[in-house]
Amino acid sequence: MKNFKNIKNVFMCSLMVVLILSLSGCGKKSGSTSQTNESNKVTSFQKSVEGSESASNNSDKEKDDNVNKKAKALSEIQFTKTKLADDASVEFNTPWKDSEDGSYSACIEGKGSEALEEGQGKIIVKGNDSVYSFSIKDNAKKTPKSIEWADNENLLVVISYATGTVAKGGNLYMLNVNTGDTYLVLDTQSDKKQIMSASKNGSKLELKVNIYDDDVYNESHIENWSIDPFDPTLNSDMKVKNSDGKVIFEI
Repeated sequence: MKNFKNIKNVFMCSLMVVLILSLSGCGKKSGSTSQTNESNKVTSFQKSVEGSESASNNSDKEKDDNVNKKAKALSEIQFTKTKLADDASVEFNTPWKDSEDGSYSACIEGKGSEALEEGQGKIIVKGNDSVYSFSIKDNAKKTPKSIEWADNENLLVVISYATGTVAKGGNLYMLNVNTGDTYLVLDTQSDKKQIMSASKNGSKLELKVNIYDDDVYNESHIENWSIDPFDPTLNSDMKVKNSDGKVIFEI
């Protein structure tokens, strides 16, 4: 009888050990599964974040591209185009300049024959059937200073400050007389470098530039820059060279 009790106790102990080991194994398996699931969740989250960041980066890149395209398309200077009477009188103007095919003629009105008078001038364009004036929009401090035809519908326009004796020139723009849109051609990036005029010479664009030598704008000299070749569509990469033939800008 005593032996039977001992056998029973041994059996119960063995059974308890087996149960404990089984539970321990299940716990490890469950923990492993839980960790795997958590790992999968993290990996899935990371992929989602990476995808989101990638999409965001692509979106930012597209925005940057659009900004660049807009910057290339239109300048900050724009003109208001106004139709005038066919017999409208033009006074105090620069000499008329004809487009290459003679379909248009243009001048600057209100600045005198050399466009040296202070104040804001207007560009007047005569066509076969109409006369238009072009006034700088929402900026009374700026004025057209010099014009030259780039082709049969685009005017090269130097835009300067309307007042001030040190405003001998400015940056170079191009005005499409049909659409009224204005494009930036060359920004010298300094008030001490002022384009005074632009002239076409075959495929070459010759620029007369006033360079101030001191910070108080008392001393200056003239340099002859060039864009060769010049693309009136502004779709090609162009290089600007100084009087020594050194490339100083790429546009």
